[in-house]
Amino acid sequence: MKKLLALTLAALMVLAFAAGCASESPAPPASGGNDNNASSGGGNDNQAGSGGGGDLTEDKITLKFWESETEGSVFMKYAAEEFTKLYPNIEFEFEPVAHTDATQKIILDGPAGVGPDVFAIPHDMLGANVSGGTVLPSPNAGYVQNNFVSAAVTGATYGGTVYGYPMAIETYALFYNKDILPEPPTTWDEVIDFAATYNDPSDNKYAIVWETSNAYFDYIFFSGHGSFLFGPSGDDRTQHSINAPNTIKAVELFKSLRSILDVPSGDLSGDFCNSAFESGKAAMYIVGPWRIQDCKDSGINFGITTLPIFPGESSPPASFSGVRLMCISAFSNHPAEAAAFLEFCTSNEMALKRFEMISQIPARSDVTVDDEYSAGILAQAAYAFPMPAIPEMGQYWQAMGAAYSNIWDGADVVGELNAATEVMEATIAES
Repeated sequence: MKKLLALTLAALMVLAFAAGCASESPAPPASGGNDNNASSGGGNDNQAGSGGGGDLTEDKITLKFWESETEGSVFMKYAAEEFTKLYPNIEFEFEPVAHTDATQKIILDGPAGVGPDVFAIPHDMLGANVSGGTVLPSPNAGYVQNNFVSAAVTGATYGGTVYGYPMAIETYALFYNKDILPEPPTTWDEVIDFAATYNDPSDNKYAIVWETSNAYFDYIFFSGHGSFLFGPSGDDRTQHSINAPNTIKAVELFKSLRSILDVPSGDLSGDFCNSAFESGKAAMYIVGPWRIQDCKDSGINFGITTLPIFPGESSPPASFSGVRLMCISAFSNHPAEAAAFLEFCTSNEMALKRFEMISQIPARSDVTVDDEYSAGILAQAAYAFPMPAIPEMGQYWQAMGAAYSNIWDGADVVGELNAATEVMEATIAES
């Protein structure tokens, strides 16, 4: 099994990942091993810890890092403590800033002198950070290029320059309760049939839940019949396909699913969905690997598999895939030390520790994972579409998040997609 998953990981990441957007909740620090299995293939850290920039300062300094106050911060706090053991003159300050919020926050905090030295972002926001002048190129591009899977390198690169340090790779998939569904549905038709016998709204029992107003998860209803956001390579802003016929067809299915999940979009929050699934009320949940540890802790008997196939299609829909990056702030007074810290955080040893602590799939090419939950995520990754990293993605999240929310609550599909198209095309025309 281990050999198979190792090969699967390498192959899938080359093909599927080139670039989270999701609700997260805190996970406790690991105190030793757990059920996760990962192994090291050796690898070449290429002067990990040096930052590729020579000697580090001997002065007493403090590096500030931003990370979501969830699983990611648990690991980063641990890594900071370990780094300080090596360099006692370097201490750390943690400020909780969600990786999805950092791009906007650093625009003000960076120039004001209160920003971080390093911060986390999803790779699709790298283009906006580069365009905004908020991140520095890696001083040791070879470290990233030589030690990470090809898709993670692509996600950390913009305009031919390496900026990010890949922390994890991810997509979302179908989590299911094995005690309710020993064999999960493979199609949306099967999901709908199951809901007819399982649902009990008076008891908050639903066949399936997900954040229906989140354009990250809802991308499967964009791609379900073959549409690509910004073209097959995700880099052609003129090919947004928001109101293309295949997109409209797929979003019509999205709207119809209100009949089996009759909850307003505003109430289908991450907290609602987490509670519904982990309490055993919801039989299935569309979410990503950041929920694995919490599901384990809840004690439910669950599995992870590919997303349901759309009517008339033969394979699961394309989910968004992404790379979680740490970047060096362009406003840092200590860029060499920041780079050294990020090389340390992403070293072979620390990648293994991160997986052990928070169950997120490592981005390094010399680390393999062997557990049933990661296998389910990787199975869906075979069909995933890398989140585009062009600046127009910011408008996609806003326009399509509103469209999905309105459609779920009863608005016309074509009208909402046309409105989102107008917003996107106005943004393109202005840029």
